[in-house]
Amino acid sequence: MISATVAKPTQEIVPVKLGAKAFKDGDVIKIDEVRSTSPNLEQGDTVTIKGNYRLESRDAASLQLLLTQIEGNGLEESDKQQLVNISSGFKPFEVTITIKHKGYLHLTLYDTKSGKPFGGTYFGTAEQMDHASGLSVSHYLK
Repeated sequence: MISATVAKPTQEIVPVKLGAKAFKDGDVIKIDEVRSTSPNLEQGDTVTIKGNYRLESRDAASLQLLLTQIEGNGLEESDKQQLVNISSGFKPFEVTITIKHKGYLHLTLYDTKSGKPFGGTYFGTAEQMDHASGLSVSHYLK
């Protein structure tokens, strides 16, 4: 019997541009490193984000790496690698997504009780963020 091992796709560090962002006082998400299977951050790419967060507005939250679709039905499947449960303080995080649709990546903080977003930031290639310049994140501050 022949067995084959499948190697994970190689990820390289890629430059990103920050887009729209909004946070409650004291909260922040800092992206330190973006690794991707291509510099295009597009469908089929696997992207890993390493960074640090500071959470002061509440004791706990969920930090999620998601995609706002620009084509498609808006429904997005997620997996456990895309989110991390966080607690108050300044701490490191790592999340990974495989991009399944055309759209814009964002890191968003969600309240663990209500499930509502309360902070976050968009990021992507310079071209993606230029196209996404009209995105609003005002709902994070409600």
